[in-house]
Amino acid sequence: MSEVTLDGVTTALESESVNLSDFAAEPGGAWPTGWYRASIIEGYATPKGHQFATFDAPSQKGDSRNLRLCFLVSGSSGNERTMQESFNYRPSDFSRERLAYIKEARIEYKDVKGRWADADAQRSSLAIAKIGQFQKALGFSELKTTTDGGVLAGVFVDQKVDVRLGVDENGYNVVTAFAPAGTKTGGKKVA
Repeated sequence: MSEVTLDGVTTALESESVNLSDFAAEPGGAWPTGWYRASIIEGYATPKGHQFATFDAPSQKGDSRNLRLCFLVSGSSGNERTMQESFNYRPSDFSRERLAYIKEARIEYKDVKGRWADADAQRSSLAIAKIGQFQKALGFSELKTTTDGGVLAGVFVDQKVDVRLGVDENGYNVVTAFAPAGTKTGGKKVA
């Protein structure tokens, strides 16, 4: 019986070498749930070239508006990640009459878990709660709006805020809460 060796095969492979380290995929995945420092930025591009910008525009259906904010989020080891958060609202949600109605509905439905009987009021309440938490975190006494009822998004660029990141069902980070800069992080990520 003859002995089988790989000497001839490895000798042929050693004649060329290739360095693929520049092509290595960087490890990804969601960051742990917790509070992180963030800055609101004008926008960013994904590695595939898709552009995202901080802006406010009518929704696709045109019956509401979307405020998109782009963030540069800082991790505890100095690593950074770009992400975005959207706020869907109707300009009518900001009217005094609607805000008074939302306050009344919150009292009426305070013990209700899940969907309110008045789903439209609940939609407005949730939109106002999210935007209100963001406004409070920035310390803005009022939101500036445009003549067409949109939120003036440019005033948020370069503002600092703490964001709480969660993980959605697809394994991606999502912003779940806002707080004034440094109040939850103290300059560091806090789980």
